[in-house]
Amino acid sequence: IVPARHARSTILLGSIASVRAAGRYDEYAARLAATDRELLVGAVAGSWIPIDVAFSHYQACDALGFPVDQQVANGRATFDKTRGTLLGTLVRMAKAGGMTPWSVFPRCQRYWERGYDGGGVRVTKVGPKEARLDLVAFRLADSPYFRNALRGLVTGLTELFSTKAYVTERPGAHVAGSTSLRLQWA
Repeated sequence: IVPARHARSTILLGSIASVRAAGRYDEYAARLAATDRELLVGAVAGSWIPIDVAFSHYQACDALGFPVDQQVANGRATFDKTRGTLLGTLVRMAKAGGMTPWSVFPRCQRYWERGYDGGGVRVTKVGPKEARLDLVAFRLADSPYFRNALRGLVTGLTELFSTKAYVTERPGAHVAGSTSLRLQWA
């Protein structure tokens, strides 16, 4: 696994839209270097953004000091905005019914590669309705805001195939460039 090099602009634009919806865009934009701000704001959906610029986005979000529940809600909102673009077929299959999270989790790396160039994701079955999701070689995991927003995003994904999902960061799981989440659903 090579370290992440790029993030898909669609995800970052969805994240920026969540910050804007929370009424904090001007403060957020002021925290970015001018070149990063220009690249992020001027990005065309579906293009690749260098991981350093993506990390700057999440550092600016960290500096805003959103409460954890708002960070999770912003991640969920980002998922809601981008799911059709990055996971179109998957969303259509979910609407057709009959699928569970286990129908999707074996393909996570494939879906990961639609959003990120490099880094990796692995989902391990812990129980019938419980899984562990690990991210590796992924600098964005060093941002607390990213990790909490990821919880919201993964909750949205899991709830496509379940009634309710619970996603937490595993205690002590964050080390440089990686993290691990615990997923449970009903």
